[in-house]
Amino acid sequence: MNLELCYENVFVFRDLEFSNSIEALNFLSSKLYEKGYVKKEYQIAIIEREKKYPTALPSVAIKIAIPHATHTLVNKAALSIGILKSPVEFRSMGDSNIKLNVQIIIMLALKEPHGHIEMLQRIVKLIKNPEALKLLVNASSIEEVLNTLKPYLINNKQLS
Repeated sequence: MNLELCYENVFVFRDLEFSNSIEALNFLSSKLYEKGYVKKEYQIAIIEREKKYPTALPSVAIKIAIPHATHTLVNKAALSIGILKSPVEFRSMGDSNIKLNVQIIIMLALKEPHGHIEMLQRIVKLIKNPEALKLLVNASSIEEVLNTLKPYLINNKQLS
């Protein structure tokens, strides 16, 4: 399984403001759909999956959510990353009764059936670095965000 991302299929949106997690998910998934990376149904599937299987990850510093839907709704692999001005509430992956204030959303659109597992392992390494998380939310440019993410999520090979 080759889970290498290059810059051309990583979309970063900074300084986002949403009232709730559904608005954030709609925005990020719509960007993937507009660019042809996912099928229309992906937008509904990602919200439904988030309700059943929450994706917020607890961390000491800034909280991250990693929403994703079934690989059958993905045309071409990509990440849609949202960095929020103010956190929005997501439910915790480990315990859906726990609510976490998420400020970074890394939406996974992967074609491999179990690709999200390997990507989750990479994201856990990112979460363990509070300084990297602070750099992401305080980044003044998309280039700065990509440079911070590169050691964790992005390589120079194409995602297959």
